[in-house]
Amino acid sequence: MKKCIYILILLLITVSCSIEIPESPERIVIEGWIENDEAPVVFVTSSISTTLDDMGMNDLLEHVAFNAKVTVTHNGITYPLSPTFSNEYLLKLCYTTNMLKGEVGGTYKLDVDWKGMHAEAVTSIPTPGSVDSIAIERHKTIDTLYLVKAHIVPAPDVRYYRFFGMAVNKDSTYSPSYLGTFDSNLNKDEMIAVNRGISNPIVTNEYYYSMGDSVNFKLASLESNAYEFWYKFDENNMFSHVALMPYYNNLVGNISGGLGYWFGYGIRKYQLRIEN
Repeated sequence: MKKCIYILILLLITVSCSIEIPESPERIVIEGWIENDEAPVVFVTSSISTTLDDMGMNDLLEHVAFNAKVTVTHNGITYPLSPTFSNEYLLKLCYTTNMLKGEVGGTYKLDVDWKGMHAEAVTSIPTPGSVDSIAIERHKTIDTLYLVKAHIVPAPDVRYYRFFGMAVNKDSTYSPSYLGTFDSNLNKDEMIAVNRGISNPIVTNEYYYSMGDSVNFKLASLESNAYEFWYKFDENNMFSHVALMPYYNNLVGNISGGLGYWFGYGIRKYQLRIEN
């Protein structure tokens, strides 16, 4: 869900030019999700060789799928997804359909065909958890910024969760909350930070909120493979800010025949405003 297209950058992570890496074959890269009561959203690109020296915009556009065949199958019915332009996301082209909405407990198979390559994955939408209390705290060192924290009530059959957040007056859509992935068995009594999601970390890395911000956030229940993916994503994000300690860890998704992920999320939405 992400809705954060810069995940594709982490999936195709660049390394120091002092390290020689053999050229690898082009592969499909997918970032896709389906939530209860929402249409599926799928981004399709392809991997970029680490041996390329110079790349222009036209070179990059060749790695964006404008004409892929994308389908989602649910309850024996296959739904074609159409390419759609949206200003909500950093990558403007996604595949979706208004003929299918996610259902809690539903299972969804994704198939993608492009450039002679085929990738697929299956996901289900877990039962949503809920939030029973929310707290707003002033940042410990920057008195103009604020933290939002929430206490969750997990669903009986779901252990793993992630927050997605946005500041309505600053962000175009929800993005993964900074360090927002957690295991409810290990965080039973904690108030979990619902940090702001950042859709483009190159432009800003401000993860907190300001006075007057309207805050929307989602609590997403996760399957175990989605938890592992987002946990490593958070780990990469956290250690990437540590000076002189280069760190990366490959993000292992659930795509067969490609890279990336196709995840189902059980969602509950919440709104609040930072005010005196």
